[in-house]
Amino acid sequence: MFSVGQSVWLRNGQRSGTVLECDGDRVYIQQDNGVELDFRASDLTAQRPAGADPAVAALKASVTAAKSAGKAPPARALTPRDITPEHVRVLGIVPIRTVKAVAALFERRQGAGRFSALDTAAKLNVITEMTAVPYRTMEQYSDRPGELSLLMGKGLADSSK
Repeated sequence: MFSVGQSVWLRNGQRSGTVLECDGDRVYIQQDNGVELDFRASDLTAQRPAGADPAVAALKASVTAAKSAGKAPPARALTPRDITPEHVRVLGIVPIRTVKAVAALFERRQGAGRFSALDTAAKLNVITEMTAVPYRTMEQYSDRPGELSLLMGKGLADSSK
C-alpha cells in the first residue's frame, strides 16, 4: 500500500500525484494542479513508468475520459456549416474565465488575429485545442458548469507546461 505524501503514477503513465489518503483498495491523490482523484491501488505505482511524458499523458487522459464517459472525441474540427443553436448554447456555457484565458493564449500566436473575430465553430475548435476538452465533453457537462470549469482548467494548466 502507499503512504500519505508519497508520489505515485498510474501504471499507464497518464496521471501522477501525491497520496492524500488510502481507504481500502481506493487511493486518493492530488495532482500538481490541485485536482483530487481516486484510483484502485492496483492501478498505481510508486515509480514513474518508462516513457511517461506528462504532456502526452494529459492529452491521452482527456481522450480516455471522454471515451469512458460514453462519448468519443470529435474526429474532425467543427466547420461553420456544423453549427447549430446547441453549439452556440454550449459556447455560452464555457466559463468566461476559461474563454478569456484561451483568447489570451490564442492572440499570442504569430499571426493569429483576434479571438473575438472568430466564428462559433472556430472558437469551439480553439477552446477544444487549448483545454484538451472535446466539444462532446463540453456538451455532456453543459448542465454542470462547475465540473466543466475544472476539466477545462486542468487542460489549460497542462497545456501551459
